[in-house]
Parts: sequence; structure tokens; C-alpha cells
Amino acid sequence: MRAVYLTGPTVYLRALAESDAESAAAWFDSLFPINASRAAEFLREEHQEPWSRRRTLAIARNDGGEVVGGARLRIDGRSAQLGFHMAPWAPDADDLRGEALGLLVPWLRGELECLVVSTEIPADEAATLRAAEAAGMRCRVRLREHVARGGQRVDLLIYQSVDPTLEGADA
Repeated sequence: MRAVYLTGPTVYLRALAESDAESAAAWFDSLFPINASRAAEFLREEHQEPWSRRRTLAIARNDGGEVVGGARLRIDGRSAQLGFHMAPWAPDADDLRGEALGLLVPWLRGELECLVVSTEIPADEAATLRAAEAAGMRCRVRLREHVARGGQRVDLLIYQSVDPTLEGADA
């Protein structure tokens, strides 16, 4: 069953299941590959605390349900931090990440009543940047040449969506 509010035209977000251990390379954020048994252990640990403030959601394609990434949520009080890991083999990873971001920000702000939602986006991920701006996020920080990309470096941008009542003269 899919949550209608976390379903877009191309992807939907859902909780990770035990069967997702086989596709861990798509959703598990690590410098080194993870095998299915270690991924299953990670899933068991994550599901032991159902009310944890840290959660990973699977990003899956609407057509066929292939898991193409993961969205990491960390909620501290009324603020949320988003992180993404996309399948390295997905040629449209930037578009899919952007769509997932566009689904998560309104949900975190509206349903979970987060006052601040933050995410880090490398400057060369144009579709994700467009989606962040369309979701009402603004670039707050630029870390120059922070991310290594194939023999070069790109800036890391920190985007935030802040509740308008917090953006007063003293903010």
C-alpha cells in the first residue's frame, strides 16, 4: 500500500522492508558496498525502535517498484534534516532525487509540522536544486569546492525551508 501524499508521477516513498536488503546498494549510503546480510541486520536494528527520530525511506519507481534510492530523515524537535543516496546505476538519479525532495518537504512541513527542513545538495545536481526551490527552499550556505566529482570539485549548497513566522527581523 502506498501513501498517496508520498507518491509522485515517477516515484513513491515507503518504509523499508526486509526484502529491501537485496537492493541495499541502491538505498544504503556508504563509501563501501554493503551485502544483503549486513543490510538485513541494519533493517532489523532500525525497526527495533519504531518511534525513532532517524528513519530511512525507500525511493521506488511507480512502474515496477524498483528501489532506486533512499531518503534519510533525522527529526530533532521541530527541525528535520534530509539526506539522499541514489542508486549509482540510475541514469536519471538527479530527477528522481528531485521528485522525492518535492514530496518530502511539504509532508515534513505540513504533516509533521517541522519549522525548519534542511538538506545538502551538490551544485551540479540541477534537477534537485530546481525541486528544492520549487518546494520553497532557499540556499542558506555555500561550501566552496566541497564535493569531489571525477577529478574536479563542486560546491555543496545547504538549502532550508523555514517557517515564515521564524524569519522575522531577529532571525
